[in-house]
Amino acid sequence: MAATDYNLLRPLRALLEERNVTRAAERLHVSQSAMSIALAKLRRHYGDPLLVRRGNRHDLTPLAERLLHALPQAIAETEQIFRLQSRFDPVTSTRSFAIAGIDYTIARIAPSLTRIVEREAPNVRLEFPTVDAALVNALPDSLQTIDGAILPHGYVTDQPRLDLATEAWVCLVDAASGLSDRPTADELLTRPWVHNLAPREGMGPARQQLQFRGIDISIAAVTPHFFVMPTLIVGTDRVALVPEGFARMAVRLEPRLQAVVPPLDLAPVRDAFWWHPDHAYDAEHVWLRHVLERVVEVIRNPHDGDTQNAIPS
Repeated sequence: MAATDYNLLRPLRALLEERNVTRAAERLHVSQSAMSIALAKLRRHYGDPLLVRRGNRHDLTPLAERLLHALPQAIAETEQIFRLQSRFDPVTSTRSFAIAGIDYTIARIAPSLTRIVEREAPNVRLEFPTVDAALVNALPDSLQTIDGAILPHGYVTDQPRLDLATEAWVCLVDAASGLSDRPTADELLTRPWVHNLAPREGMGPARQQLQFRGIDISIAAVTPHFFVMPTLIVGTDRVALVPEGFARMAVRLEPRLQAVVPPLDLAPVRDAFWWHPDHAYDAEHVWLRHVLERVVEVIRNPHDGDTQNAIPS
C-alpha cells in the first residue's frame, strides 16, 4: 500500500468545499496546475472522481460528501498531533490560536488579551472566527476544530470552561422614540424588534429569554453582528435586547440611543470560554487559559493601568 501523503488533506478540503479547482487554488495560494495535480493524486488514491461536472458546476460524489463531513475534525486532530509539545515557550512560539465568538464578546476581551500577547508572546497570532449556526449545531464536536469558543451558558454543557462575565439584559431603543427610562412590558413588546440570530438558524439567548416566558414578538430586522444593531434602531421605534455592557458601549458611540431597563424577570447573560477536553493538558492551551484568566480579572476589576481596556460604564 502506498504511503499516505498527509499534505493532501488541505487541498482535499479546499477542493470539496469550493467544488472548483481555480477557487481552491486561490484559497490555498497555489497555482491552478498544482491544484490540478493534487486532485489527480486524490482521485487515484480514492479510486473515485470526487468532483463530477454537471453543466457549468461540479457536484460531489457520495464518497466526497462523506469525506467533506469528516475532514474538519480529521485536519484539526492531525494539526493537534503535530502541535503537541511537552512545554510551550510563548516568547519564541509562532502558534496561532483560534477563539470563536460574536463581535461584542471578542471586543470585550480583545484589548487586554492583545496587550498581554504583544508583551509576552510577540509572534503568537490570534484569530477570531465568528460563532455561526454551523459551529453551534455541531457542538461539542466543533470545539475540536478551534482552540475554544466564547458562548453563553445553555449552548453547551459538560465541557470544560472558564466563566468570563455575568451581565444583565437591557433594551436598546432610539432616545427620541417616546419611551421612558422604565417602560411597561406592553410598551416594549408591541414594538418591532431587532435580533442577532435568524429564526431559521436557531434561537439566540435574547430570544430564548423571551420564549421561555411565553413572550412572542414581531421581528423587524436580524443581524449576526451586535455592532450593526444600533444602525437598525436609530431613527425607528425598534427594540433590541442586549447585554448591559454592550448597551453602554452603543450609547457612548451613538448618543441618539437610549438603554432602558426591561420590566421582565430575565436571567442574566453568563458568558464563558469553552474548550474541548482533548485540549485540557496541552501546554499551549494551559498558557492561553491562564492569559484569559488574567483578562477576566481586568474585565471584572479594572484598575488604573487597565481602565482603557474595560467596557465604559
